[in-house]
Amino acid sequence: MDIKIAVQEKLNTAAGEQCIDYLEGTLVPDWLQGKRLLALVHCPTAARGVGEQGLLIFTRPDIIKQSSDLTLVRALPIKGDFSYTIAWPSSETLAKDQAVVRAHIKAAGTNLVMEVPFAQPSSFFFNNVKKSMAACLEKVKQGIVPQFFWMQRYQLQIKGASAQPTPDLLNLTSSTTPTSTDPFGMTSFAPLTSPISPHSTPVPSSTSTASTNPFMSHAKTMPLLDVGGVNAPPPPSMNRVTSDPVLHGYVNLQAQSELASEHNLLDSTDARAPTTKMVHPKPPSISSTSEGVDKVGVPGTEFEDGFASLNLERNGSLPIRDNHFQEDQQDARGSTFYTNLDGHAFTAEPRTSLMGSQPDIDTLGYASVKPFKPVGIREEILKRREAEYTFPHDFRAFVGTWNVNGKGATEDLRNWLAADPKPPDMYAIGFQELDLSKEAFLFNDSIREEEWHKRVIMCLHQDGVYIKLKLIRLVGMMLLVFIQERHYPYIDEVIAGTVGTGIMGKMGNKGAVAVRFNFHNTSFCFINSHLAAHMEEYERRNQDYHDICARMKFEREQHQPLGVMQHDVVIWMGDLNYRINDLAVDTVKTLIYNNSFKELLMQDQLNRQRELSRVFKGFDEAPIGFLPTYKYNSGSDEWDSSEKQRVPAWCDRILHRGACIVPKVYRSHMKLRLSDHKPVSALYDIGVKVVDEKKFREVVEEEIRKLDRQENEALPQVTLGRNELKLGELRFMEERVEMVEVANTGQVNTMVEFVAKLDDKSCCKPWLKVEPQSTFMMPGDMIEVKMTAFIDKNTASAFNAGTDTVEDILILHLENGKDYYITVTGSYRPSSFGASLEGLVRMHEPIHEMSASQVVALETNLLTKQKASSADFQSYDIPKEIWMLVDYLFRNGIHKENLFGQEGLHSEVLAIRDFLDTGFPEEIPGSIHSVAESLLVFLASLKEPVIPNKFYQKCLDGANNFTLCKQIMKQLPRCHRNVFKYLTALIRELLMHSDDNRLDAKTLATIFGELFLRCPPEDKEREDAAVRNRTTNRQQITRKKATFVYQFIINEYDD
Repeated sequence: MDIKIAVQEKLNTAAGEQCIDYLEGTLVPDWLQGKRLLALVHCPTAARGVGEQGLLIFTRPDIIKQSSDLTLVRALPIKGDFSYTIAWPSSETLAKDQAVVRAHIKAAGTNLVMEVPFAQPSSFFFNNVKKSMAACLEKVKQGIVPQFFWMQRYQLQIKGASAQPTPDLLNLTSSTTPTSTDPFGMTSFAPLTSPISPHSTPVPSSTSTASTNPFMSHAKTMPLLDVGGVNAPPPPSMNRVTSDPVLHGYVNLQAQSELASEHNLLDSTDARAPTTKMVHPKPPSISSTSEGVDKVGVPGTEFEDGFASLNLERNGSLPIRDNHFQEDQQDARGSTFYTNLDGHAFTAEPRTSLMGSQPDIDTLGYASVKPFKPVGIREEILKRREAEYTFPHDFRAFVGTWNVNGKGATEDLRNWLAADPKPPDMYAIGFQELDLSKEAFLFNDSIREEEWHKRVIMCLHQDGVYIKLKLIRLVGMMLLVFIQERHYPYIDEVIAGTVGTGIMGKMGNKGAVAVRFNFHNTSFCFINSHLAAHMEEYERRNQDYHDICARMKFEREQHQPLGVMQHDVVIWMGDLNYRINDLAVDTVKTLIYNNSFKELLMQDQLNRQRELSRVFKGFDEAPIGFLPTYKYNSGSDEWDSSEKQRVPAWCDRILHRGACIVPKVYRSHMKLRLSDHKPVSALYDIGVKVVDEKKFREVVEEEIRKLDRQENEALPQVTLGRNELKLGELRFMEERVEMVEVANTGQVNTMVEFVAKLDDKSCCKPWLKVEPQSTFMMPGDMIEVKMTAFIDKNTASAFNAGTDTVEDILILHLENGKDYYITVTGSYRPSSFGASLEGLVRMHEPIHEMSASQVVALETNLLTKQKASSADFQSYDIPKEIWMLVDYLFRNGIHKENLFGQEGLHSEVLAIRDFLDTGFPEEIPGSIHSVAESLLVFLASLKEPVIPNKFYQKCLDGANNFTLCKQIMKQLPRCHRNVFKYLTALIRELLMHSDDNRLDAKTLATIFGELFLRCPPEDKEREDAAVRNRTTNRQQITRKKATFVYQFIINEYDD
């Protein structure tokens, strides 16, 4: 979403408030969720109609999708006490890219240090701020006193939002609600009480300075942890805790994210924290005056000079010195305080330049703080030399998985989550079948989420203080990730994702949820999945795994999306549902009784598929020495005694991928009996790459020298392995992959990127995907660019209608260099998937017996209403393809359980496509579930849905009135109305046998409602905007679609 539009939606437009300009920046330091958005706002009705200006400061995510993503945290009127100063680059520290300047903003008791890009947008923004300051001064000269009543609305909004903390701070021995937090450190913390905690260490009484600090009451309830995670004695004094983190030039834990413990800031009398003294140089501050205020000396106007000589030849960016403001960087003793990884307090010399002389390393070798991101050096360059400036340090991760079979959170989970003597550094806890209700399946609503969330919080290890990084749920799959509070400053880029692999690949009854993040310099990805069920469906489980790997993407601002396998550490947990082959239930139980696990594991489907390299290639699993975790009688340790007599199996598994991962424990937990599965857990010691700042600075210095040498040596140059892609014949839902080699044959580093053509929004057509779209290349580098052509339900209709062809031209652009062109050619074999209903009812022969031009002519004639006369040409009532699919389901699947709830095999869906397009073989191939999914895919790929687009909104508006629904139905074209009646008749027939197939009207109405009523492309933006503005939501829209179809399921209809 456009950022300025997002800000404008947050303003009072009725009063004429307008966003003049905005600027993205980072609160110093940037590793504690410091991303901010500065918005300069004008209110024209204030100050006797002359107008007033203010600065609104929002927190922002990496990607702003809607205005609600912005959270207002500061509202600063631009008046007499408003000022800013800028620390701008000096000539001796210039580098090439990613330059930033530090802006010091003071106003209304606020004292902020922000990093903003050293580029033209920053110059324009602060020039506008300077004009606003001058305008305010001019009004004062005229006797107009600014009142800023219009900003009271925002002050109240900030005050009202202060009770919602981010992130969640969990004192694990308490079930109280987390206290409020203010990202700028100005809000007091309410105490976190812990009435049932036996581990809280009281803090001795301190000086009056400490006792008045709002953080102290909170800190008193928190356990002190030493390196091993055990309780440590309290520090001798706490009088150095400060309520204003910005006064020391960094954001401390207490005010940024409720990261409260006695280890945040300790007195220098601690033996582990020798004090050092550093004299800070005064940063450059050049005063200048603006027109009309020459003698006033308005602070903050010196920014203009800093940008006056800005050279934008290299993407508008230049490096700067890492200046710190003296008054905001030192305490009384000239030292800045930090907290290291294991909670030890120490003092660190404040940095006076990017390449400070001494690294901040404690006695254990940990980096005291995350290193500042060096300006002018690309991350890709430093990443390649990572081994030179990092060292591994082991952290312990607890990973747990449990299929709870829809049961409530009634058991004590400490036997599972807190079974070990020492608390882990992080938790990743996955649940499956959290909620089996229809509401969870259809609308992703679940009352179980909060119930299990609270239970987990209560049962985490009591010797640890944890922060919830993320909770993500898709229907019955939920993943929670927690990190010890002391490690939170070293976490960034926390992103979650979901993939549904249920019916049509999106219903969510099966699939995966995932969370990724960076911890120090190591990237983590935890995945919780629930794969297809039943003994014989191992191929479908394999397909689910590959679908998850292909479709799980983590979107990052200004970066390429990350896939699952693009992480240093990947841990995959869940109910993978792989069973034991070729052994009778009694034989399996006998082998279990004799502890003959080795023989059983030889027949384990997951082990077999891994040996064949069909799934989880590159993953490892710790040795299994515990009983199969499925299937038990709920509430007991007895094997399944139901009529089905399920064969015991290790369905619940945890696998890992990556270097420096050592499994310590892999076990099940037999004492938890509420489900038919047993929970499983694993403990891992994971070697995390921690930065040695001294070596890091040395690498940065060396790279800067290299960049200086390379400057103006030569233009960038690459060589393409080929500049033409011939894709051949493409078919519906068949993927074609081609690789193009790109080599940097020049003498300088370069950024290569596929860019969009004029008037295009993307670098390629919708049916083509380019990976990666951009990358950084050093001399001698060679990469392979993956080109994937895939024509699906969203793009097929354009090929049938002749409005698109398999032709494209890709532009590969070199930063500061020339463009290269790659042509893409091929052809498409028309399919009945993607055709229009009007065309299909007039297509007597299989579509493959028609030429591509005949198909295009038929579709084009229909679009222009040049129809053949009824005397020469007769139409079917419904397309023959839909009739064949429905007839097969009626004859073979009317009693089949979970008919539209289980996805089919992709290979079988393709075979059914060929049957419909060619007429061979005589009988439809594939399983009944594949036929059912083929019907749904066929309906989803129609050029226009069963209910034409122009009736979409009418159907939603009249969904609750059957009379209105019937009136709309009469207006539908004949073939559309016939198909609708035919399919609703099928639904009613299925429901007559619901005792066998376990289907219900609500589920079927929801599934077919999404297919019959598709939001028209021209209305999608409006509907998305309504969802963003909360005037409606996706669930309401889905319910309306389902209600419309439901009317024709429960009522007789005959036109």
